[in-house]
Amino acid sequence: MQKTTEPATHGREVEQLWADYAQKRNRRVPITFASDEQVWTRVSGHTFKEFYLDPRVHLNTQLEGARWFAENVVCDLPPGLPERWTVGVRNWMEENEFFGCEIVYQEDDFAWAMPLDLDRDDLLGHIADVDPEERVRSHSAFRMYEALKELADGMTYMDRPVYVAPPLFGTHGVFTKAAEIRGLEQICIDTIESPEFVEEYLRIFTEKTIERMRAWHRVVLGKEPELPSAGGYGFADDSLQMISPEMYERFVMPCHERLYSVMTTGTRSMHLCGRSSQHYENLRRRMNVTCIDGPGPFIDHAYWLEKLGPDFAFNAQVNHTTLMSGTEGEIRRMMKDLMTPGAKLPGRFQVLGYITRDTPLRNLEICCRAGREYGVIEA
Repeated sequence: MQKTTEPATHGREVEQLWADYAQKRNRRVPITFASDEQVWTRVSGHTFKEFYLDPRVHLNTQLEGARWFAENVVCDLPPGLPERWTVGVRNWMEENEFFGCEIVYQEDDFAWAMPLDLDRDDLLGHIADVDPEERVRSHSAFRMYEALKELADGMTYMDRPVYVAPPLFGTHGVFTKAAEIRGLEQICIDTIESPEFVEEYLRIFTEKTIERMRAWHRVVLGKEPELPSAGGYGFADDSLQMISPEMYERFVMPCHERLYSVMTTGTRSMHLCGRSSQHYENLRRRMNVTCIDGPGPFIDHAYWLEKLGPDFAFNAQVNHTTLMSGTEGEIRRMMKDLMTPGAKLPGRFQVLGYITRDTPLRNLEICCRAGREYGVIEA
């Protein structure tokens, strides 16, 4: 991607944009991009399996991926190389492994986990009997963290120090992970055949999830977390798209309320990919969620921003397939459709694009330029 402004000028522009966004007075919609090991492994020439299992590859791949992003991707993020590189343990299946699932490491795709092959009563007993601190200490993620710290001790990359962030894991969603561990189809069957089991399963799973997060804090930092925090808290729960509002109210809402109440007295946010707008009203009115991250162009952002009130915001996302393989006209049309007058509200609407291994840099440039053009907010 051709850089169109000097880094210092662009840096001042980005800093001012986000300062204005925080005050709800920005004059255009912020546009950002993100990438993960799908891109990093291609940049560094490693496989997914190597990345997940080899600490040296895990470290170097993150550094090379972050350098590639800094040198090639222009958006509303600070330009140039950071003062220090921050790396960490990337393990999407951490929760599944914690609860005893077998993890499948693929050569050229993300890892995934097998459901537990247990009947209902045995599953409840299994979850209840998990010793959080013992599981954390024996976890592959903890071993990876210890190895990364040793490798990065005194290390510099591009003349900048390398910092290994402690793995204080949150959750990718109590319903999402409980469904993966039970089996996606099976938990849907359970809601019909044995709804009382689902209620009890999710209740126990939520409590054990809270214990798991506390255990990571104790093991890594040597102390209990100070909870609830006055800062905000958010988590993902993408599998909510599988269920109705009525099922959410009965099975999941009490779990979400419990998790939020334990974690924060501040603002609440949630990441939801997919078609989950059936839950927006419950999340806003009854759960006091004030920001939803992840909804794509298939959502009428303007409608929901008006309906859910002036203290509600969207961190929206582009259609990542269009970003990856669309023509210039298709990408520009996508951005124009996202940037409706009713959606472009100061401090309440921003857009992110996810970079896949096959996304051309030229498409990122087209997307960013179109977003800047159509994202101007009229005074």
